[in-house]
Amino acid sequence: MTTMRERRVVFLDLADVESRQNVVQAVCEAEKHPNNPVLPVGDHHEWDSLQARPWEGRTVLYDEEARLFKCWYAGKDVGVERWWNTGYAVSDDGVHWEKPKLGLHEYRGRSDNNICLRGWGPVVKDVEEDDPARRYKMIVKGPPRARMIRAGYSPDGIHWTEEAQIDLPEWDGGAPDIVALIKDEQEADASRRWKMIWQAVLPNNKHGPERVRVKHIAFGPDMEHLTASADNPVLHPNDSTEQENHYLMLAPYAGQYVMAYEYGWYVPNGTGRFGMYCADIRLAVSRDGEHFSRVQTHQPLIRRGVRGDWDSGSLVIADKLVEHSDRMYLYYCGNGEDWTSWPGGNIPDDSHWPNTGALRLSQMGLATLGRDRFTCLETVDRETPGYAVTRAITAEERGARLSLNVSDGQPLRSWVEVEVLPAEGDEPLAGFSRDDCRPVSRDGLRETVSWRERRWDELDPEAVRLRIHFCGAARLHALNFST
Repeated sequence: MTTMRERRVVFLDLADVESRQNVVQAVCEAEKHPNNPVLPVGDHHEWDSLQARPWEGRTVLYDEEARLFKCWYAGKDVGVERWWNTGYAVSDDGVHWEKPKLGLHEYRGRSDNNICLRGWGPVVKDVEEDDPARRYKMIVKGPPRARMIRAGYSPDGIHWTEEAQIDLPEWDGGAPDIVALIKDEQEADASRRWKMIWQAVLPNNKHGPERVRVKHIAFGPDMEHLTASADNPVLHPNDSTEQENHYLMLAPYAGQYVMAYEYGWYVPNGTGRFGMYCADIRLAVSRDGEHFSRVQTHQPLIRRGVRGDWDSGSLVIADKLVEHSDRMYLYYCGNGEDWTSWPGGNIPDDSHWPNTGALRLSQMGLATLGRDRFTCLETVDRETPGYAVTRAITAEERGARLSLNVSDGQPLRSWVEVEVLPAEGDEPLAGFSRDDCRPVSRDGLRETVSWRERRWDELDPEAVRLRIHFCGAARLHALNFST
């Protein structure tokens, strides 16, 4: 039996759209899980009784071999000292988490805990690694060598050994925060397959601290041999409307790249030097994994909670996208409004505490989207009709079946219709007009497009374009071409 091959056009940007009328691109807000926060903090006597979050410990992934969600998170107790360990947790469904007692590291004289590492950093499971002892990889920061970045390896993601120091010339001997680490399976150039993002600081052009965090990217054939991009920084708050951006998620996706980033601003309410720090999660995309463009900076991908919610203050995104069962899982750290004068440069000189972030509750939440539903095409007001025309699609690209990823459809109120145009000209091909198309008004990831008397696989071999008509609130996320 042969497996159906599928190519899809996901509207992360507008490069595949030739023209449009009354149609815009929008960011689709992820749905927060009703069980949030999904990873519980520990009991009052445990090492993660105050904070259990994907922040310094950055990674949640789905292990296809084990059929388990796995999480490496930063935890901290209720003491005033500023420190974190990395904890390990597993889940069958990504919602209900178990913290296994590993017996590896002592906390208050006992080792019946789930601490797997004294340092922290992002984790990758490398399924192509020949050495079983190096199947899991991490770029580690923190104790016992606090001012040194190094490579960590593990056979199981639990038992870690630390080896070579990693030191880029751009770090000038320092130890920056490592924001994201991926092995990019869609990268054709083996010398750029490993991608790592770190934080630096540069002058600010807005209200707030004199210097703000910016993101730099490096590439390499493995995580120990990385070269910084000549076009760094890859994300700078000076280039947009946010006042800060701290951590982010980086994911190769459908031949493109998705970056969900922490979009931060200061509310001038009298707390801190610049006001209360607030942040949600917004979206940037790229075609090459090096040059990113923000998408609709006024539209959150994950919105912070309303006053009184556990995540009403600021959000921090984990470093990886989790794809499972046609669903996209976005794990994030949520903080309440009691974080007030965080981050450090915002703390008044007369503060009793050197860093309020060491004293506040911080937990892990989950928000989800359907497959390919980061963005959509929709009409400007989701009422007045409009249309979008795609670029030319060759016979090799278009396959034998066309289906749409559509949401918010409703019969006789909200739907899309597709007509097929030649590569040049505005008259639809015979039998493929809008009047011939059966409206697609049902929500679905793969809703087949059909015409009354013609079939998609009957098209002649020349290139065609699609003119997609929108009525009402219907949203189009992607085109699917199957063979």
